[in-house]
Amino acid sequence: KRMLSNLAPDLVAAFGRFMIDPVETDTLCRAKIAIVEALNKLEYDEAEVFLTGFRHVQREPRWGGSDDTAAPLRGNSAFGLVRIRHRGVVLLLSELLADPEKIARQHAAQALGAVGSEAAIVLLRFKAKTGDKEPEVIGDCLTALMTAEPTESLAFVARFLDSQREGVAEGAALALAESRRLEAFEILTKHLPRVSEESLQNVILLGIAITRQPNAVDFLLQVLAGKNEAAAAGALSALAIHKHNPTIRERIAIVVKKQNLRVLQEGFARSFGARH
Repeated sequence: KRMLSNLAPDLVAAFGRFMIDPVETDTLCRAKIAIVEALNKLEYDEAEVFLTGFRHVQREPRWGGSDDTAAPLRGNSAFGLVRIRHRGVVLLLSELLADPEKIARQHAAQALGAVGSEAAIVLLRFKAKTGDKEPEVIGDCLTALMTAEPTESLAFVARFLDSQREGVAEGAALALAESRRLEAFEILTKHLPRVSEESLQNVILLGIAITRQPNAVDFLLQVLAGKNEAAAAGALSALAIHKHNPTIRERIAIVVKKQNLRVLQEGFARSFGARH
């Protein structure tokens, strides 16, 4: 590892060179992004290169205008600042949370979750409540909250399941699911009957599977065996995460055979690689 760490000064020097006439020397910021990622892996602990990357905007021409290609660089640099515990990093992340580029705002939310301080949590809650034009950003805020403060965030995140924006509701479902908490499983199963949109229903069913709770498979098998064909198909798709478990696979096959529905038979063949 020490030998690899010796590469850090050369990487920092190369980063500086790519900052000279950057549109010409480093199209799409590919090299600068790769350098920051490498420095993070090497646990480089000097702030200057990360601060430079964090502040960089690189507008490149495209048909009819220009695009800022440095948003991923700003995001990766933010993680570097979080990793080295740079003083004032939460203030910097509050700026990134208002960045014009979606991917930068997403990185800001994820980085705030990694910080996990009270100030970071306040920012994440504020952003979630005030909203964003891109539902994925709100989803990342909710996931970050479940990472930083899972117990206290459960009820807050669960409220977003009722969002009128389906993408936000889906983000809330996945944020709860990825916590793999029993309480999250219970929230999702209780909310499922209230959902009429098929796409959101499918995300909640997938979320139930992702929780990996002991009762999740039994619950999904009950949905699979039910009379709602769309819900059954969604449950089958969610159960596909267990396709390499022969015991669960056989239980699924039995229900699919009993249901005798073409959509389920074709779904089983597609997801599990066999016909029953």
